[in-house]
Amino acid sequence: MDFLKKYGFYLLLAFVVIYFVGRYLYAQPKYINGEIATDFKAPLRDGSPFQLSQLRGQYVLIDFWGSWCGPCIREMPAIKGLYDKYHNRPFKDAKGFEIVSVGVETDKARWENAIQVLGMNWHFNMANFEGMNSPIAKLYGVRVIPTKFLLNTEGVVVGVNQSMEQIDAFLASKSE
Repeated sequence: MDFLKKYGFYLLLAFVVIYFVGRYLYAQPKYINGEIATDFKAPLRDGSPFQLSQLRGQYVLIDFWGSWCGPCIREMPAIKGLYDKYHNRPFKDAKGFEIVSVGVETDKARWENAIQVLGMNWHFNMANFEGMNSPIAKLYGVRVIPTKFLLNTEGVVVGVNQSMEQIDAFLASKSE
């Protein structure tokens, strides 16, 4: 009993620190800056085939999101703003900018409705309705959403979970 009185606070503090560090490490996606993003294939919302490598030569933001995810919904206007600002803008070393939205979903109707309501007017929207068991989410080590990867023209990760301001600054520095 004397041990708990003497060291109880420190044990509790150590437990809290270990818990939050473990949770942080668990939530980290698979890729870090400088790694080549793994290519994947998936059907798009309209059923047409898609392969990530078809976007080589462009800057690509891969956005893992969910129609049920409050933080995802809150940041979608900023993502749409990036798309509207940079999609048709000329770049010094790229053919353009695209967004690839990977829905981590279980309900197709809710996903479709969210795309409409949020004005996600880019072509590359996909989901397979397996939730966090999505093969693409597993491939990228996504355990929490929103998770974003910014890729350069060669498919190399140049940003992981950056703020919209950081992504905007990167794209602005690369545009003509």
